[in-house]
Amino acid sequence: MKLAALGGPHTFNGKAATLLRQRYDLFDEIVYLPTSEAVMTAAVEGEVDAACAPEQMSLNGFHPGMISKMVAPEPRLYVIAEAARPYGCSLLGKPGTDIEQIRSISGHNGSIAHSRKWLEANLPWAEIHVVDTHSDVAAREVLRSDGSRASVGDAELARQYGLVELAAEIDGGAAVNYWAVSRQAVFAERPDRVVVVGRFGNDRSLSTLIEVLSGGGYRIVTACPHASGRAIYEYDYVLRFAGTGTLGDVEKIVSGFDSVRIAGAWNLRE
Repeated sequence: MKLAALGGPHTFNGKAATLLRQRYDLFDEIVYLPTSEAVMTAAVEGEVDAACAPEQMSLNGFHPGMISKMVAPEPRLYVIAEAARPYGCSLLGKPGTDIEQIRSISGHNGSIAHSRKWLEANLPWAEIHVVDTHSDVAAREVLRSDGSRASVGDAELARQYGLVELAAEIDGGAAVNYWAVSRQAVFAERPDRVVVVGRFGNDRSLSTLIEVLSGGGYRIVTACPHASGRAIYEYDYVLRFAGTGTLGDVEKIVSGFDSVRIAGAWNLRE
């Protein structure tokens, strides 16, 4: 399968895609694209088999864009693999640059969000810019600058472009969980991770589903609501379960609920 990732092998998303490929034999090729939107569009339109995308982050929780795509009625997306990894953000600059010289800092939205607290505390005079592309582009802009620009990126990215780490681990130990999402429903027969998507209102159906799946061997791990926009107490949920059971049993349970579907059934590999 072709797995789409953002930017290149040394972006944070690119490193997550490499980790997914190492852990799951589903993927034999990684295709790098220039923007996060292009990565997801390629998977949605079938130009690639799957997209590497953040599901949730330790700092600010679930990724709203990913959740909204998972609950959309069409096209249906499925989680087929996942991998969590630390961010490991560094402040990158030109060789010979002193941190006091920095006047502008750029990076992708995720790495900037996780590093902003450190940046504002240690470089309060610098302007912070979020790029629409990725950290490779931000690093190249630093290389072309007069030394007053820095970027947030990975240590390997610094080595690739001949930059230096002005500061390391500026994200405070943040971590991100990535999903490989696809239009193909690649399910394991005995999964230890299950994702269920469905619309639930002001009744007992949500608690009933959780109770019945628990009886089938799967406990609820996370529940992310996305407002339906139609009524109060009505949400489209992305529900993540962990445990031991069979795909057949999960399918039988889910079939008893309206507007509910299995959106992933895989085995976590660490």
